[in-house]
Amino acid sequence: MPKVSEEHKEQRIQQILLAASEVFKSKGYEQATLKDIVEEAGMSRGWIYLYFKDKVTIFLALIDYLDAQLEERIAALLKENKGSAHGVLISYLQETSQSIDHLEDSVVPAIYEFCTTGWREEQVREFFVNRYIRVTAIFIDVIGRGVEEGEFKPTQSVDEIVKYMISGLDGIMLHSLAFGSQQINAVQQVNQLTNQLMEMLSVNFNKIMEKNS
Repeated sequence: MPKVSEEHKEQRIQQILLAASEVFKSKGYEQATLKDIVEEAGMSRGWIYLYFKDKVTIFLALIDYLDAQLEERIAALLKENKGSAHGVLISYLQETSQSIDHLEDSVVPAIYEFCTTGWREEQVREFFVNRYIRVTAIFIDVIGRGVEEGEFKPTQSVDEIVKYMISGLDGIMLHSLAFGSQQINAVQQVNQLTNQLMEMLSVNFNKIMEKNS
């Protein structure tokens, strides 16, 4: 297939996914329909079916798209923090903390909804297991870089620390959606989680200061 056609295909797919994102933000997963996505994308139903067979495949592709954006953001944070893994983690956790009050305006509620209602289906369970492995690997790589550079001297395995971080953040976000971020003191919880992670990583601040000097 010619390169231009591939670029056109990718543009169409991105257009569909961005439209789907807006629909899922406003309606959640269950209430959203393929018709809603078609109308938001401004395409014919035939164009949608050319790339996706149903709402499920669109939603899974959207999650993959968001995860790719996460990888890009982590790469950008590495540059912004001059390769410091400590700087990446602090920046990421701060950004997460700042976004918690606006979770209801994101795709996150739809993702939890989809996972909760679809976990009995093998395809969905397999997708989320693979996603968990993929996202975990992103942060294992970041912390591993910090260990190699002498920024961290972990008191536990890097794998365990990353899984603890992800579980902690997921729990805070889920409770924020269920009870309200103010009610559960979400920002303070993220700050506490950050402090615990830094203790588990045994941060070498002298090394970090050397890198930043």
